[in-house]
Amino acid sequence: MTHFSDGVRAGRNFANNGTASQPGVFMSPINVYDVVPVALDADGICAQQTLAGAGSALINGALASGGTVTLDVPRNVIVDAVGAATAVLTVTGTDVYGIPMSEAITLNGATAVAGKKAFKTITSVAASAAATDFFVGTGDVFGLPIRADSRNYVQTAWNSAFDTTGTFVAAVTTSPATTTTGDVRGTFAPADAADASKRLTLYVFVADDDTQTGLYGVTQA
Repeated sequence: MTHFSDGVRAGRNFANNGTASQPGVFMSPINVYDVVPVALDADGICAQQTLAGAGSALINGALASGGTVTLDVPRNVIVDAVGAATAVLTVTGTDVYGIPMSEAITLNGATAVAGKKAFKTITSVAASAAATDFFVGTGDVFGLPIRADSRNYVQTAWNSAFDTTGTFVAAVTTSPATTTTGDVRGTFAPADAADASKRLTLYVFVADDDTQTGLYGVTQA
């Protein structure tokens, strides 16, 4: 990876006769992420179903096509049930860069449980044990495209205004990552729900652009 110790600049550096001129302005290492997420779908990944024992769930929600789901933007998964299901659901798919990833989320009866990782695709959902009347859908926690270790490095705008009330979660740096650790780049959840009209813009300062891990986080689990 190319490293510029003084930062990349735009503009003239030397006059035509070779004498020093203005050094130009810094091309700031800011990554701008701009999306308009659709509304969450509580059972869009797996419609309500029952498994008599450990096994694979049907990916048959409204967002599914051919047994897989491709989400509009990288976002978290929510698991829920009508009854008292307590199995662990392991969700497998890829992140925004196509890197395989998985997350284990434990059902808590009829209380929705939000996942912490931002998936772009879902390719399987596997239950650790029998589970009655459970379903799987999407949430309103959105993944960052670049690793951010501090809220200081992320400026957020939501629905035409800068947002100071949403929830930022820093990149999880546990290495190796596991199916229960958080998102390797970090996430942001606006204060109110997405609805396909509200624009989310994240201005992420790249604190470490010299390494793969500094840019994109630790390796996905």
